[in-house]
Amino acid sequence: MELLRQQDALARFGEFALRSDDLDEILHEACRLVSEALRTDMSKVMELQEDGVRLLVRSGIGWPPGTVGQAMATAEPGTPEGYALTSGQPAISANVDAEDQFTYAPFVREAGVKALVNVIIIGPDHHPPYGLLQVDSRHPRSFSRDDTNFLRSYANLLAAAVERLRAAGEARRAASQLHASEERFRRALATETVGVIFFDREGRITEANRTFLGMCGYTHADIMSRHLTWRVLTPPEWMARSEEALAQLRATGHSMPYEKECYRKDGSRWWGLFAAQQLTEDEAVEFALDVSEKRKAEAQLRESEERFRTLAESIPQLVWRSRNSGQRTWGSPQWTAYSGLSDEDSHGEGWLAAIHPDDRAAAIAAWEIADKSGVFSAEYRIRRAADGVYRWFQSGASPVRDAAGQIVEWFGTSTDIDDRVRAREVLARSREELEALVAARTADLARALDALRDEAAERSRAEEALRQSQKMDAVGRLTGGLAHDFNNMLQGIAGSVEVARRRLNEGRTTEAARFLETIRTAVDRAAGLTHRLLAFARRQRLEPQPVDPDGLVAGMAELLRRTMGPGIRVELNLRDGAWWVLCDPNELESALLNLCINARDAMAEGGLLAISTEDEHISSASGAGQEEVKPGNYVAIIVADTGAGMPPDVLAQAVEPFFTTKPLGQGTGLGLSQVYGFVRQSGGFVQLESAPGVGTTVRLMLPWHEPAEPTAPEVQPAPERAGDGETVLLVDDENAVREPVAEMLRGLGYQVLEADDGPCALRILKDVARLDLLVTDVGLPNGMNGWQLAEAVRHQLPGLPVLFVTGYSGTVLPPGVVVIRKPFDFDTLARRIQSTLATMRQ
Repeated sequence: MELLRQQDALARFGEFALRSDDLDEILHEACRLVSEALRTDMSKVMELQEDGVRLLVRSGIGWPPGTVGQAMATAEPGTPEGYALTSGQPAISANVDAEDQFTYAPFVREAGVKALVNVIIIGPDHHPPYGLLQVDSRHPRSFSRDDTNFLRSYANLLAAAVERLRAAGEARRAASQLHASEERFRRALATETVGVIFFDREGRITEANRTFLGMCGYTHADIMSRHLTWRVLTPPEWMARSEEALAQLRATGHSMPYEKECYRKDGSRWWGLFAAQQLTEDEAVEFALDVSEKRKAEAQLRESEERFRTLAESIPQLVWRSRNSGQRTWGSPQWTAYSGLSDEDSHGEGWLAAIHPDDRAAAIAAWEIADKSGVFSAEYRIRRAADGVYRWFQSGASPVRDAAGQIVEWFGTSTDIDDRVRAREVLARSREELEALVAARTADLARALDALRDEAAERSRAEEALRQSQKMDAVGRLTGGLAHDFNNMLQGIAGSVEVARRRLNEGRTTEAARFLETIRTAVDRAAGLTHRLLAFARRQRLEPQPVDPDGLVAGMAELLRRTMGPGIRVELNLRDGAWWVLCDPNELESALLNLCINARDAMAEGGLLAISTEDEHISSASGAGQEEVKPGNYVAIIVADTGAGMPPDVLAQAVEPFFTTKPLGQGTGLGLSQVYGFVRQSGGFVQLESAPGVGTTVRLMLPWHEPAEPTAPEVQPAPERAGDGETVLLVDDENAVREPVAEMLRGLGYQVLEADDGPCALRILKDVARLDLLVTDVGLPNGMNGWQLAEAVRHQLPGLPVLFVTGYSGTVLPPGVVVIRKPFDFDTLARRIQSTLATMRQ
């Protein structure tokens, strides 16, 4: 029965081994069937490893987890595994615990094995065994000769199955290797980074990829002609090196990589890196890299290194190279000559031998800081080999970084600063003497400073006295001129008033009216004088609008000719009128008339007055040094005469107020000053040229403005009467101004409330039921000016219209407010009040 069971196991395993191509399945089935045949608890196949000593449990039945595929036994003397492999005979143990002939692997005892028998699984001819087949029992038992014979037959059948799978695997691997070889050949030809060449024993190139053809400039047709050989590609001086590589290839089957020059088809040369492999007896393959750029870079690097070496050897400093942490790699000849240390002696930390012992720790610490900060700087003493003297050196180095920013090397120099250090020491020793000297000099300087302060104070007092004198002189000239002109005007007013009063007392009212007209004329003259003063000070209120200078001058032509008289010829030279200006046209006409009158007075015996206009551009360069001149586009209005002209000292004072060369009583001295003030207030400047016997030229430079169509002058309507109950609050501190205005407004039907200052106006406002308009002087006394009053009133009556009246005030009013200037006529004031109220009604 046992024999039949064993034969059945052999037959079943043989059929399974023939059907299966999976080694693990075959080994597992072998263990299962052998355990059934011999009725054992466990069985296993142990695979011999390459070292011939260790055996891995490759497959098994009945073993604890972690045994199959992991557990190892060793075929050492005294073990059942070693006995079977060395003797070729089965190792049998009927009772493991009772016998001491073998030493067992730990995993065998841990699994509870009490009896076992193993046989060798032979390998193919001249090959080591595959391993061992072993059955194990957890109970002591004997194994008969039939059992061992069965196991040997079973192991031989298993060995045949293993050899069949091994041979099939090798065939598959060979086919795979052939396919891989063909694929590598195809990929080699397809690569675009490496040149690939196939050549025969005669050196003829039989195939090449496009990369190589691109390197040498040949085509695939040149290869097919079978005339392209290594001799064609190789320059004569490189033929010996090529033959040497070819001999190495034939002797060893491969050639070591080497570089050489090659010809291109056009005769030029390129550098290549070559390595060859023998494929068959008649064919070899060679790989090529174009290293022309690398060779060029290497040549440039050698040249750069040579320049660096020449520079390092020519400068007086000690030059060196170092790795991180101060590991010296090279020193210049100056370093070697000075320190007496060669490159070999200085290598690594050997250079520290030349450093003074007291300074070495500081030098090393400086390198530790440099590794972190990227900056090396240190002072230390270096021994001079010639006489053993230590001298101070300043050492510094700059890092060289790789693409990742890491420091790979340092370039440094050491400069002799011994004299400087000695000087520092001398200075340190002399510090006390120097401090004493400085203290003495400081005391001297303090005394000198006190004297300078006293002198400066005296000079300041003198300068202040001079300025005061100059102010008094200017005030004297101003008050003298004003007194002269205003006394004339006041005399005219006083005389006319006296005569008018007498005529009225005599009942001669018609004659009184004539003297009242004289008074009105004097008032206008006084207003004009005040206006010219404000113009010079650039304080008059202008009403700028777009003006065509050509049109304005042309419109004044007839007036100017009548003013000049028959003895003076007037010429107009006007441009095309493309550029306009923005200014008050009335002030511009007044300025031109003043200039023409001055020109007339300068040409007592006749002459030529030329008025012209020009477009000019003032650049930064042409306006440099002239404080009042700003770069830009300007329109120049030029008034030139052929009169007596002015000497330099007169020309320098020409625009000062009340300066005049005319006899007393024949001029106010405000003509040119008014022109100057008006032009400056309009954003321009005045250029004045004059010379005795040549004449005078005045250029009014006004900024260019976008052209605009002039508007026709409005016809002023007669004042209308007030609406029903319209109330005006009139505020002015001058009774002589306020009372006539109030009377005039009441005559037009307005309800008028009067106040002489801001606080009085606010008190009146508390008891007013209706208020339509506030008319206030800008300059008011008692701590509240007109603008502040308007703000306070509007706080109580939002939106209340306000009309400001001013002769002159330092208060700056915002743009857009309604203002009327003193002196004014009553009709103008009435129309301005009516227009302001009409705007609010809308």
